[in-house]
Amino acid sequence: MAHDINKMIYVGEMPWHGLGVRLPARASYEEIVQAAGFYEAVEKDVYVPPFRAPIPDKKALVRGDSGEYLAVVGKGYEVVQFSEVARTLVEAAGDVKAVFTTAGTLGPVGIKGWLLGELPDPIKVKGDPSPIRKYVLGTTGHDGVTAVVIKNVATRVVCANTLGVALGERGGATWRIQHTANAKQRLDEAGRAFRRLAESYVRFGELANVLATTPFTDQQLLATIDRVLPVPKDDRDHGRLEAERGKVVQLFETAIGIERVRGTAWAAFQGWTEYADHHRLVRDTGREDPRRARLASIWMGRAAGLKQAALSAITEEAGIQMLAA
Repeated sequence: MAHDINKMIYVGEMPWHGLGVRLPARASYEEIVQAAGFYEAVEKDVYVPPFRAPIPDKKALVRGDSGEYLAVVGKGYEVVQFSEVARTLVEAAGDVKAVFTTAGTLGPVGIKGWLLGELPDPIKVKGDPSPIRKYVLGTTGHDGVTAVVIKNVATRVVCANTLGVALGERGGATWRIQHTANAKQRLDEAGRAFRRLAESYVRFGELANVLATTPFTDQQLLATIDRVLPVPKDDRDHGRLEAERGKVVQLFETAIGIERVRGTAWAAFQGWTEYADHHRLVRDTGREDPRRARLASIWMGRAAGLKQAALSAITEEAGIQMLAA
């Protein structure tokens, strides 16, 4: 049965809604930092009782506002504050006319900070009634392992499917720097990377239109499922996995707003992204709001990885060359 798009649209329900702070129009980086509650990560010596001298090659990171523990890192680790990432993105935004709309934190004790901007001129795809809004995400963490990341998180409005992360680094949609001794200098490079990221939307639009005009069969979809969600060859019960595989099959036909592109590689991609973003179970660890855990997965975790693998499998099955960055 066909969906009524006017009834099915996720009005006001982008994955990050309710999980971040709406920013003032044309907010300065100082206003962003204040509105989002971006704290400073503070370095502390690490001690192991009964010794009174600090461990020479380690240091702890704690929240400067509450003193809550964040991580233990090596002495060579350089903290890049959330405010520094915000400043870099705001300074780079003018050249690409990005407007920052939302910011917040994710993870236990707010260990990761994020800032979301939008570029003008949404992408239109042949046969698809839904525009794709061009969002850019900047994020970093104080967990000792998370890099400073700037990525394309283009989102299809009608279903709130986050598509851009599927391109990954290979598609020019993600740029990252590590917290090394020269990390702050390399934040200047992030400004240039931000502009290159904006250019990646042109390639994404081209790829989307190729997918939307390329026929894709049920057999090809099953091949992508076998590749991305394979069933282990053992004697265990894989009922949950089989149910998830079946959901992807179902969404190839019923994903929101695909009526005019049904049976194409674009419909297959929408089925996969709708499954990854809205239907896949996210493990509840009890340490974080489940909605925040799902958003982290969509942007930078298991859901993002699934979409990258699915897009790669779809283009390979359809004989489409991924457009190089």
